[in-house]
Amino acid sequence: MTPSGKKIILPLALSCIVMLSAGAQENLLDYRNSLDFARYLRSTRQYSFAMEEYERLNFLWPGDTTIKLELVQSYRLNGQCDRLDHSFSILEDNISRDKSIPAAKEYLAFSLTCKSGSERFFDIAEMLRPGDRSFYELSYFWVSGKHDSAFAYSSQNKELIMANNPGLYRLTSNFENEKYKSPALAVMMSAVIPGSGKAYSDRWGDAIVSFLFIGSNAWAAYRAFDRKGIKSVNGWIFGSLAFSFYSANLWGSAKAAKTYNTDVRKRYQDNAELIIYNSF
Repeated sequence: MTPSGKKIILPLALSCIVMLSAGAQENLLDYRNSLDFARYLRSTRQYSFAMEEYERLNFLWPGDTTIKLELVQSYRLNGQCDRLDHSFSILEDNISRDKSIPAAKEYLAFSLTCKSGSERFFDIAEMLRPGDRSFYELSYFWVSGKHDSAFAYSSQNKELIMANNPGLYRLTSNFENEKYKSPALAVMMSAVIPGSGKAYSDRWGDAIVSFLFIGSNAWAAYRAFDRKGIKSVNGWIFGSLAFSFYSANLWGSAKAAKTYNTDVRKRYQDNAELIIYNSF
């Protein structure tokens, strides 16, 4: 081959390599491959990277409802509550114009995740079938901490909720009928038998310690006074300790009852949120 022929073939070969590389890159960045890659990032819980990829896709294909829905879902999964309002603007046409149930459910799920008190929540929930609507509306009262409203709503919609979300209904009913500890009763019990108010609040370890400390110091004070009368230094020391522990025991009994009630409410709240967030 002549030198001039080699000079012609080499640039042609380089041009073909560049064109093939560009074509391969274009294929990698086409709609289907890009969407598959975004879904892979989401499925492997790389939500921050998935968000970026979906945002790029939404920029390139702004009218694609699938991309919009999955973009908002990636915001929710990544806990990006600062983008809740932006998410509504992304889904607004799908919800308002197209009456898209998946879009409505995704926005409602995002609102519940962020514990948002958005005024549009119930308007969007109206789009859903009664069974789904009852779940989202009852969930709204739970995550908002409006327990009295949750009790009333659950009672009014018992059949619907029982048919579609029996676990959440039973939890709501049990919470409504839960028996709490009375701080006043706990104080009265400990005033008679030291530590019994804490035992009433399921604080058995504290109850035993209180009983032993107060009882042992009171007995030591009694023995000291019995031997030396009111001039007994040990009697006054042990008596003062017994009185201090006794007073602290009364205060601690009231606190134990209040703590018990707080723990019960938190346990119900945590269980309700576990049911809710595992439902979407």
